[in-house]
Formats: sequence, C-alpha cells, structure tokens
Amino acid sequence: MKISLSQLDTLCAVAERGSFSKAARALGISQPAVSQQLATLATALGLTLFSREDGRPALTEAGQMVVARARALLADTEALLREAEGYAAARSGHLDFAATRTIGTHLVPQLLAVFLRDRPGVEPRVRIANTHEVAQLVLRGESLFGLVEGAIEEPQLETRPFAHDHLRLIVPPQHPFAGRSELHAAELARERFVSREPGSGTRDHGYDALRAAGIEPPIALELPSGEGIVRAVEAGLGIAVLSELVVERAISLHRVVAVAIDDLALERNFFVLSRRDRPLAPLARAFITSLLGEAENDGSKGSRSTVLKQRRRRSGR
Repeated sequence: MKISLSQLDTLCAVAERGSFSKAARALGISQPAVSQQLATLATALGLTLFSREDGRPALTEAGQMVVARARALLADTEALLREAEGYAAARSGHLDFAATRTIGTHLVPQLLAVFLRDRPGVEPRVRIANTHEVAQLVLRGESLFGLVEGAIEEPQLETRPFAHDHLRLIVPPQHPFAGRSELHAAELARERFVSREPGSGTRDHGYDALRAAGIEPPIALELPSGEGIVRAVEAGLGIAVLSELVVERAISLHRVVAVAIDDLALERNFFVLSRRDRPLAPLARAFITSLLGEAENDGSKGSRSTVLKQRRRRSGR
C-alpha cells in the first residue's frame, strides 16, 4: 500500500497541534477524515504512530521517527514545487547551449548579462566550438540550441537570424594597403592570409566571398582563435578577414588597420540553431525569444540585436 503526501501532512499537523480536531480545522477537513488518513498511514507503514495519554494523542517513538522523515519530505516537496514554478516561468535552472568562438567570446557575455539581470537563479553553461561543431552538438542533442555565424543547410535544424555582422579586412600597420581607404578584391590575389580552421563560419563566409570574386586565398597560417589571428596580422604574418566584433579593439589601438573592399560583400547574419523535432525547455525558449524579439518585431532578417547596436554606438560606427 502506498502512502501519500496528504497523509504525511496530516500526521505533521496533528503532531504540531496535539489534537485531531485542531489539525482538522487547520487543514480544512473533518476530524473523521484526519482519523482515516492516519489509520491508513499507520497500516501502510505497519507502525503504531499514536498512543492516548490523558485523552490526547501522543506520538510513539515510531511516530516521532515518521514525523521527522515526513517533515523533511514535505520540505523537499515544497522546494520541488518552487523549483518547478521557477523552471516553468524561466526564472531558474541551467541554461545550456553552444556558441561559436566569435559569438561566445565577444557577444554571449553581454547577451547573458542582459538576460540574467532579473534571473539570479539561472546558471548558464556555454560550450564553445566552431560553426560545424556547434551544429553537430545540436544535432546529437548534446546542446539544446546553438549560436553560429552563417546559415547551416541541415533539414533537421531550424535556423533563425538574431543579429547582423560585418567582416572586415585587416592588415598590419606597415602593409602597403594600410594607407588605402579602399581597394578592389582582385588586389588580394597575391596576398597571404591568416585564417581560422576549416568549419569556422568566419572562414567559410569570408573566403567563400573571395572565391566568388575569383580569388583563391592562399592560407599562410591557421589559428583557432580570432585574437590569435589579430596578433599574427599585427606581427606581419599575413592579412585576415574577421568579424568586426573581434577586430574593433585592435583597430582602435592601431595594432592593425581595417581596409574596405569596394566590390566584395562581407555582410552576414548570426543564427540560432535548434532541432525541429525537439521541444525547447522554458529557459532556452525564453533566452531565444529575447534574442529574436527585435528581429521579429521589425520583420527584418538583417536587424541587429540590441547588444550589437550598443557595441556599434560605443565604437562610433
């Protein structure tokens, strides 16, 4: 025979008030209902829970043991209810997702700061990988969703744009291009590039644009991080195409120089990836909604997130 939380609650009420009738009034049930619940509980446990002393119910030693356990169970149940309420309302729990290195390093901290401002009970956990790896994590169910650079052609994944980005060509300060306001894509054919690894959204988008212009960019060096590439360019090892999120500080410090390419489109979107066949947890859904809200409100795929707009204003662009 199973026991119920109602029976345990009734037991604790009688123990605290020392009377079946007082417990019944506190619980809003009849005294016979109290007696029935306790009798059923005693039978289920195979224990005598109360004795009669001076006409009043007194806990037996077994009853004291059960009351102590019942109080702990009821407290845990209350905690569970509070946690479930917070989970359903997207106010608590773990926010697990994956992001590319560019987005994870330069954008996610600010996105989380805004989202977590009124959610102190949320614990974020972010896995950092390149675009291809993020897509695989989402497909395998190891991450509920991912933030990537560039669209992913995968039928199982839903892709939604949440921000707009601009790739910039950077050169070392001593490079002949550094004094130019702009140049033509064809002039890049003889240059050596420092690049991210294959599978990176930045590499795919930037170098696909070069190839579309008839240029096969020679890769002098591959590095796994944008900051490493900036330093390599600064050292004169080559030139690079990177997100302005990555290069804006180095440009402002004159470590590298950005040069416009007048006949090459280097605009792109950032996307949220999620499995079409897997429902999102409330917290993940709320975070994604916060990312997509502005783009969906103005109906523009190219709209920028609020955080990206704030970054542009701070940097004067």
